[in-house]
Amino acid sequence: MIFPGDRILAAVSGGPDSVVMLHLLNKLKSESSDFFLAIAHLNHLSRGEDSNRDADFVAQLCKKMSLENFIEEIDVATLSHNMNTSYQEAARDVRYSFLNRTLSGWGGNIIALGHNADDQAETMLINILRGSGLLGLAGTPAKKDHFIRPLHNCFRNEIEDYIKIHNLDFCYDVTNHKKNYLRNRIRLELIPFLESYNPKIKSSLIETSRLLTDDEDYLQEQVDKIISQAEGNAQKLGFSKLKVDFPKKQHPALQKRLIRQAILFAKGNLRSISSRHISNILRFINFPVGKREIHLPGSLTAICAGRKLSFCKTDHNKSDMINDTVNKFSPIDINVPGWTNIGVRGLRFNAKLISIDNTTDYFTNPNLAYLDYEKTGSQIKVRFFRPGDRFVPLGMKGNKKLKSFFIDEKIPQNERMSVPLLISKDDDIIWVYEKRIGENYRITDKTRKVLVLEGSGAKDHIQNNLALG
Repeated sequence: MIFPGDRILAAVSGGPDSVVMLHLLNKLKSESSDFFLAIAHLNHLSRGEDSNRDADFVAQLCKKMSLENFIEEIDVATLSHNMNTSYQEAARDVRYSFLNRTLSGWGGNIIALGHNADDQAETMLINILRGSGLLGLAGTPAKKDHFIRPLHNCFRNEIEDYIKIHNLDFCYDVTNHKKNYLRNRIRLELIPFLESYNPKIKSSLIETSRLLTDDEDYLQEQVDKIISQAEGNAQKLGFSKLKVDFPKKQHPALQKRLIRQAILFAKGNLRSISSRHISNILRFINFPVGKREIHLPGSLTAICAGRKLSFCKTDHNKSDMINDTVNKFSPIDINVPGWTNIGVRGLRFNAKLISIDNTTDYFTNPNLAYLDYEKTGSQIKVRFFRPGDRFVPLGMKGNKKLKSFFIDEKIPQNERMSVPLLISKDDDIIWVYEKRIGENYRITDKTRKVLVLEGSGAKDHIQNNLALG
């Protein structure tokens, strides 16, 4: 999971799993000294003084280990209420957003998470109870993109033994024993009950999950190979089209995945999309009767007419306006150093050069990027998305379609064309503004001069769908 020169940001809640993970990473760092380690902690402000106590504990832990730390507070409960979403969903989105922008600001390339083998078994049971296909039953990988899970194969009892042997302190979360959460009931009631039938039920679930992961990976590879044949020629912002005849010729397993992929392109995520929605859409394809439509979660509409199946958001008229204007936008040179107004209402960038010796603090604002100047050069431009764009996201070894990156980051379809891209003189993507820098431009131990880019004004523009130009 770790290579010489890596800069690892450990997500530490203060609980036993993350404390053991940090202890192991710090021990390995002390023995080898060939990678860098820092700590990130997000205070959700959900448990009053207990939440503040956890943050203080992590801060003291960092001081004891002489490690750099990044600690923030976000009122997740209020945020989830304003977003009209569940607390768990809001907490997950906020947490990963915090970790990603902290990693970028620190110049790191890996985020370490404390998920263990018990977590995998519990997740699989949750998905079985709710109803799931292969994707929901496939296991969480030990390493994916720039995330690693060092305790991936360790069971909770092994972690508890490690704590006793090394006499480690940790924070105790009383909510872990409240049975109003499904995961807690599964851990405290269902798994002990299943263990009366099979004492190794957790190991059996994990092994089954690993087998299903291979099957899911293979089927997704097949979808990736054929999706371009199924897409219509008129795909644009807010739309996703399939040629109806093509999915009909595929195996049912691929039919469902093609539909899911089309929804993913149009909606930006698959939240609240159930097997019932997929089945209803497949009926459109197999039994067409004139023009039919079905309204899906997330303001998405599926329309079957003639030989085309289209997915579009209800606000696609605004999306078309943004799309047409962005397509007319020509790349603009960024002044290095200095301020540059790029011609989008309110959006400008400030570039400055500093010596690596003078760089002691990395601010974690999403509108800040710290880059290796020898790699970026001074001929930097800003533009917007173009079909076929690819880049190497921070923490990854190979390149990735920018469209796929937007989907993974859950950026709504009608906002993707408005995300500024900072590019090199060779049109290589240096920074997807406010989201991720390119791996090839990150700061390393060989960096001598740092380019700091700071943007302002774009967030309001994107959120309000203001006209460009």
